[in-house]
Parts: sequence; C-alpha cells; structure tokens
Amino acid sequence: MVKRCWLDLPPATLIIHASVTIPLLAFIYMGCAYLTASLYSYLLLKTGPFDFLNQRLSYLLVDFVDSLFTLGSWASIYIGFHFLKERGEAQKESWRLATAISQARLDLLRVRVKPHFLFNAFKRFRGLIDKGPRQSGDAVGRLGSILRYSRLSDVNATVRFGTELNAVTDYLELELLRFEDLLRVHKQIEPEALDRPIPPMLLLTLVENAVKFGASQNPGICELSISARIDPSDGRLYVRVRNTGHLRTDELHAEGTGLRSVRERLHRLFGNDAELKIAEDPPGVVTASVSVPNRQPTVAVPGS
Repeated sequence: MVKRCWLDLPPATLIIHASVTIPLLAFIYMGCAYLTASLYSYLLLKTGPFDFLNQRLSYLLVDFVDSLFTLGSWASIYIGFHFLKERGEAQKESWRLATAISQARLDLLRVRVKPHFLFNAFKRFRGLIDKGPRQSGDAVGRLGSILRYSRLSDVNATVRFGTELNAVTDYLELELLRFEDLLRVHKQIEPEALDRPIPPMLLLTLVENAVKFGASQNPGICELSISARIDPSDGRLYVRVRNTGHLRTDELHAEGTGLRSVRERLHRLFGNDAELKIAEDPPGVVTASVSVPNRQPTVAVPGS
C-alpha cells in the first residue's frame, strides 16, 4: 500500500484494490502454510511429502477464510487509522484556516474603525488651537496617548478593559476642553472589571458615539455615564454607556461604521455569547449596553 501509494487514491479505488489483493494474499499465505506443514511432516515424521496435504485437504476452505479474515482485519485497521489521521489533519487545517480568516476580518474591522475615530479626534483638536497654548499642549499630549493606544491595539485581538478605559479618559478630557461645562462625565467601574478582555476601540467607539449624538446635537447640558460591572451569577462583564439625548429611527436601523464594527468584532471574538444593545430607556436617555462572557475569545490572539 505504501510503496504503490494506494493511500493517496480515492476511497472507492482503494477499496477495489484492497478487495482484489487481500484474497490473493490470503491464498498465497494459505499455500505457504501448507507447504511449510508438508515439509515439516516429511522431515520430522518421515511421511510422504504430500501425505499431510492430502489429510488436511478438507480444511482448505476454512484456512482460506481464516487467512482472509486475518489479513482483511489488519488491512482494514491500517486503512481506517490512515483515514482517521487524514481527517484529523483536515480538521486542524480547517480550524487554522477559519482562525486566520476570522483574524483577518478582525484586522479589517480595526482598520475601518481607527481612521474613523482619528479623523474625528483631529477635527476636534483643530477647534482647540485658538483656546491657548496651555490647553493645546495638554490636548496634544492626550491625543498622543490615544495614538499610542491605537498602535498597541494593532497587535491584539483584545485588550484589558482598564487599558481601554485609560484611552477613553484621555478622549473625554479632549472633549471637556471643547464642551466645558456642557458635558458632565460620571464613571462607576468595579475593580474586577479592569482585567477583563474586550475588543480594542470598543468602549472608545461607544463613548464617541454618545458624545456625537448627545453633547454635539442636543442643547443644554449632556450627562454621560460609563459603568462596568461583573455579574456574580455568571461572571459576565456588563458595560453601559448612557448619554442625554434621543435615539433617532434612522440611527437605530442604519448604524454607522463604528457601531456596526463593534457588533461584528464582538461576534467574531465571542460568537453569540456577546451582544450590543442600543435603546432609549428612559425617554431622553440613550443607553448602549455590552455583555461579554467570562472566557477567552474564540479567535486566537497573536502571541498567545
């Protein structure tokens, strides 16, 4: 089988080859056994060279079936083991391919999110230049921190929630320079939530969306709150971003690049175990809620 590369043949062709060869080998094996037994009888028992064969002629069929069963069983075990091994390798290759595709899709989603976010950040920074060198210098420093975090997120499928929260803090400080007293930020973060993995730019996107449709489009003071907690019953991470404002119908049914990418990245990393919900509840307050399971993502993280 190995010498003639039968294992590389299609299954049907391999079965035909084996069905023809195994009976032939069983017949040859049976003949060799009978010749050996006849030689043994002649040399030790001093009988005629074919007396033993004549006495055992009635057992030819039984011995042939026994030889056929023995060789057929060994060949079946060998072929079956080969197919199981090939199937396992095929499954591993399929998993590697699926992981590579998912990772590529995550990379593509990150590429789509970050230019969108950075464009808005630079646009906001331009409006701060006229407010004085001190505020502009502080804004440059915080924008640099956001850019460093953006580069860090290039090589990670997930980041610590605490790392993402630090980038969000820098972003909100930039927005506070622009809106001043018209934007009020509240945080309620459980310490246990800081080490949980989340997709990079997830919280940033939700907060940016809250500022965009809250403080930017609604008169008066905008209240923005960020909360994160661990559910003790199932260990899930719950993140909630709330802002003063109204949820428009077109905004709900036609999500922008940021929110759509957040939803897709959550699905790629955690499947149906993670979800993003956006609703106006109570009236006048828009809430974006994210639920992430307490497990490692299904997509392999580079370097892990």
